[in-house]
Amino acid sequence: MRMRRSGRGTLRRALCAGLLAVALTAQCALAETVIDGRTDRGITPAPSAPRAMEPGVSPTTGRALSDLEVPEGFAGYAATGRYMPMLVQIDNTNGGVGSTAPWGVAWADIVYETPLHQAGYTRLSALFSDVIPTAVGPVRSARVGHVWLRQEWNCGFMYYGGQTRKGSSIKTEFSKLKAKSGVVLFNGTDGQGKPWKKFYTKRKGTVAPHNRSGNAAAISALIPASHRAAERTFLFTDTPPAGDEAEEIRIVWGAKGYGSTLIYSAETGAYARFMRQADESLVPWVDDETGEQICFANVIIQYTNIRYNDSADAPVPTLTGHGNADFFQGGMHAAGMWQRKDMNTPTVFYDENGQELALLRGTTLIVQLPFAKEVSYQ
Repeated sequence: MRMRRSGRGTLRRALCAGLLAVALTAQCALAETVIDGRTDRGITPAPSAPRAMEPGVSPTTGRALSDLEVPEGFAGYAATGRYMPMLVQIDNTNGGVGSTAPWGVAWADIVYETPLHQAGYTRLSALFSDVIPTAVGPVRSARVGHVWLRQEWNCGFMYYGGQTRKGSSIKTEFSKLKAKSGVVLFNGTDGQGKPWKKFYTKRKGTVAPHNRSGNAAAISALIPASHRAAERTFLFTDTPPAGDEAEEIRIVWGAKGYGSTLIYSAETGAYARFMRQADESLVPWVDDETGEQICFANVIIQYTNIRYNDSADAPVPTLTGHGNADFFQGGMHAAGMWQRKDMNTPTVFYDENGQELALLRGTTLIVQLPFAKEVSYQ
């Protein structure tokens, strides 16, 4: 959910102060519930079939495309009428605050948080579809789990290098899945002769390796007209689901600075993301370009099994099959599951009755969380 640009800084500061007050009140007034993400919930998903995209409506956020603000030079479904999402690898060093704060991510339809290191470091993958900005970053490297994530969208992919260790090599996986460089893959570490190389630049005021910016709008235009992204359409609703109250979500990864707390605001109808520091203080997660705190109408915890390929920095998640999932929408929590039949089909989320989950209109955070990590709410 985005606030309008006029008066944005003042409104953001007021919102952050109010949410911090809510957090302190919630910690005192509400009991904390720790989620069991491992035990089988016995849910049988109902059969589901792909849905046709509704003209004029975003398949990723459910918003009317005509209502969206599209700055000059930006691309995306709302700007050009072409549905061609771009998935971009985004830095999350030290939780992505201060000198490593991201830029352009406020425009993302979906943000994925994924494991990067066994110690609890994570990486973000931002999916842009409705509106694709001219500057996104810091663009960082990919792991095999990100390759498999891109495959379910069959979309453009921006990244800055990646792991090539035998058994977790992104190059091997791209080859298996027939994803081609210059068609859907745009590696920022490729040579100067590549047509997309000029769209990767160094951002002033930042230091390597947190300084690589990508013009996602320009790179998206390089994808051939013949290429079609996977047309996956979520279900949407304007009514918050039933469940138990969840004003605050606490995600524990284990590494200092990477834990996050998401606080619900009835005024915005969304969860604002804060990063917890070593002293448990909360720092708003903001877009460095707009100064805007990034909020989500939907927060999904997707529990995944994970192994490490002979190294703590070589995560290999299980992203096909099925597992538990928990949903936070409209200040409420509900339990459910996820299912993905194979690499070329989308991940579908289901409620506790086995019916496909309906998202609230707006942006979504999906956290692919290993069983060893913890989520609680209150």
